[in-house]
Amino acid sequence: MDIIQNVAEKVNQLGEVEFDYTKTSDFNFMESLNQDCTGIVMDATVIYFEVKNIDFMLRTGKRLAARMYKIYYHILQEVCKATGGHFSCYSPKSFLLIYPKHQFDETYVVDTAIKIANLINIDLRESIEKLAHINFGIGVDSGGILGTKTLDENDYTHIAWFGRTIEKAITISSLSQRPFFVGISRSVHHNLDDSLKVTTKHVLGIKKEVDQWTRMSYQFENVKKQLFQTNAQRSFKDE
Repeated sequence: MDIIQNVAEKVNQLGEVEFDYTKTSDFNFMESLNQDCTGIVMDATVIYFEVKNIDFMLRTGKRLAARMYKIYYHILQEVCKATGGHFSCYSPKSFLLIYPKHQFDETYVVDTAIKIANLINIDLRESIEKLAHINFGIGVDSGGILGTKTLDENDYTHIAWFGRTIEKAITISSLSQRPFFVGISRSVHHNLDDSLKVTTKHVLGIKKEVDQWTRMSYQFENVKKQLFQTNAQRSFKDE
């Protein structure tokens, strides 16, 4: 059977079958997934991480771009493993860290996002900037996402993820860069504990509580919305 016949049969098969999905809070619920029209839907908080200067590196040195992608890959994969999240390569310059809401609230995920920024921009800064300038953005949003399997293996790393939540996190990430590496949606900010909204600083020798977030407006799906950005410093060393 030739290529045209093979793909034509698959296209016809997928075009005729009704898409079926399972709503679950268990990320490892894979029994119902296959490479056909099946998927899982869950409520989650997602961290979208984008390496903003990959395109520049590709123009100046493809080997450097590949090296930096692998460095960020291993950093984020290790963070996911340590924090209980689930890791996905989203594109050649971006990654998803997914935290099911039944296990992790928004405060925990945003705290993790801030610590990731601190890890890269402070703890690992000297090592990374020997190779390339640090330039990344993080966007966080919470809501429903849909995943469908791309390879016939019982492994969550082979799931492609879709949803408005991810698209919103991407848009927020695009607006987050030095000095504000982390941006979150208004709904996520609303659900944060007060401990992550304010911090105590000395102003003219007096202790004062100050807001850790800067609010700004942006357009999403032709609607004016608000996001919150921060350059707060929180470290994994403090745990």
